[in-house]
Amino acid sequence: MVSKRNFFTMLILLLILIFMFMFSGVLKQELNEYGTNSRAEQGVERGELKERYDVLNDKLAKEARALSYQRIEKADYEEDDFDKRVIFLGRDNGSDIAKVVGSWCRYMKRPMITYYTLQGLTEIDTADVPEVIIVDGEAVNWEKETQSLLTLTERGACVIFARTPLPKELKKNDALREMMGIKEVYSEDIAIDGIRLFPEFFVGNEEEYMDGPGKENRQDLDLTLPWYVTGEGTKIYMMGLVQDRTWKNESLPSIVWRHAYGEGKVFCIVGDYLTKESGIGFLTACMGEKDSYDIYPVINAQNLVLANYGGFSDENSEILENLYDRRQVPFFRDVVWSSTIAMTERSKDKISLLVSPQMDYTDDIEPTQNMLIYYLRLLNEGYGEAGVSTKQTSSISLSEKLAKDKVYWQSEASDYVLQSAYLEQADQYEEVARLLPDVKTVVVDKTEGEPVSYLDGNLTCQVATSDAMTYTFMDDICQKSYETALGYSNIVMDMSLVSHPKSGDYSGFSRTTSGNVITYWKQFSGFAKTTLSESDVRIRRFFALDYMDGRKGNEITLHIDGFDEQAFFILKLNRDEIKEVTGAQITNLKNGFYLLDVSSPDVVIKVKERTLFYR
Repeated sequence: MVSKRNFFTMLILLLILIFMFMFSGVLKQELNEYGTNSRAEQGVERGELKERYDVLNDKLAKEARALSYQRIEKADYEEDDFDKRVIFLGRDNGSDIAKVVGSWCRYMKRPMITYYTLQGLTEIDTADVPEVIIVDGEAVNWEKETQSLLTLTERGACVIFARTPLPKELKKNDALREMMGIKEVYSEDIAIDGIRLFPEFFVGNEEEYMDGPGKENRQDLDLTLPWYVTGEGTKIYMMGLVQDRTWKNESLPSIVWRHAYGEGKVFCIVGDYLTKESGIGFLTACMGEKDSYDIYPVINAQNLVLANYGGFSDENSEILENLYDRRQVPFFRDVVWSSTIAMTERSKDKISLLVSPQMDYTDDIEPTQNMLIYYLRLLNEGYGEAGVSTKQTSSISLSEKLAKDKVYWQSEASDYVLQSAYLEQADQYEEVARLLPDVKTVVVDKTEGEPVSYLDGNLTCQVATSDAMTYTFMDDICQKSYETALGYSNIVMDMSLVSHPKSGDYSGFSRTTSGNVITYWKQFSGFAKTTLSESDVRIRRFFALDYMDGRKGNEITLHIDGFDEQAFFILKLNRDEIKEVTGAQITNLKNGFYLLDVSSPDVVIKVKERTLFYR
């Protein structure tokens, strides 16, 4: 039996606990400034960053003009500037490969010029040989250019074949095969069964891209290619696979490899990997394997975008009630949001919730009052930020749609700063910028354009690098490439597939998207999780900076021009490991890759020889 004293003590403690829990909940709600965007950057001078980027672009263009071989000896460069010169050898500076090389040069702050012939370059002094010559092997007259390329490579130039010459050309050109490290052209055109990606080339895991358990419906690689057998002195990064396991590795088809020739290095890429923008990572990876180290700027941003997010009006509810026995507003609130949060709590992603208050503006069904406040409150508790989407199913103009959405936002959260928008079509950005002047960055679906760029004026564009619904073998290679070159990903999940479904399997949609996000991005967990506003600031700082680096003995130095509070770099070490770093925090991305979170314009990295363990 409980005494009166003990009973009253227990009762008082219980009341105290109830009060504390109730008070903390009330306090949390009262202090939650859901009407404001906590991700809206304060004190970031976007205009100033854009001006610095424009100045840097002009500088690179001037340096590129000085790369003409008639004037290269007279170019007025500092000694360190020569380390960044890039020549592209091909017939067309408007080709897909030339565009990718141009994008890569802009990202890596390198001057680039297209040459149709290398013959004049062989007359320059050895000290003035450009560091990198990128070659479109299918767009070169090899009868005229072979000797010039041999000479420049022997003198120390790094040659990257963005696409190897045609097999028929290699069969008759012994000197070119020798320079590239090809021992035999086994077949001009043969079907293989898969591809193996070895570690240390890209950021991320090594992979075997071949059909098997758990890999159903993922094979979309071009598996018909020339079969080149490379000789001694080559290092293979990607290799073809065949079901016949009697073949030895050294005889299997090489797809990406490196060969030493004279004082230079030659990298060869078989296939059309560099005809798309994701090819920038192949060029970055080759440069990372050229010397004992490489260091270059990255964005360090991983976005998860929920585009066209519904749940604000009960339109299309007849269909949803038939499928899920719920109308749209409660279905999104109770089911969709809950499963999304469960996914992000495992993946650690932040949410960029790009809202569609309505999809049909002609059905007289208006958005539900206080639903926007509900989601903004949740987002401000730490899950992310909100923006707008332009997709609709009605035929009103974009201006009319945005005007209606703006009225809804002002009635629900008039002080919320909308900084991001999803565009159904890329050319809609001018209308968005005019009607929503606070928008700083826009997202568009996967296109052939650059993954990040400036649009006209002061607006950045972030292209979707992945669709959360699909993740094929080619998607994995492309994502590894983007992460290696930029430390960047932008996963877009089209939530209109939920509010206006083509089938009634939301559980399948949720299972597929969450499975992809949680599983395949785990290999990039060393990079930062960001919202679109946060990645926008990082992109602008990335564009605005320039840098120089060097190595003496076991000390690597990095100097950044245009440093603005924070910058990120990847350091690739091929035979060393880090001993000490000043001016930056460091994260080990594995396989020789390190992420530097730079806090000073000058960074010093001391390294030591990598310790090898033998069993």
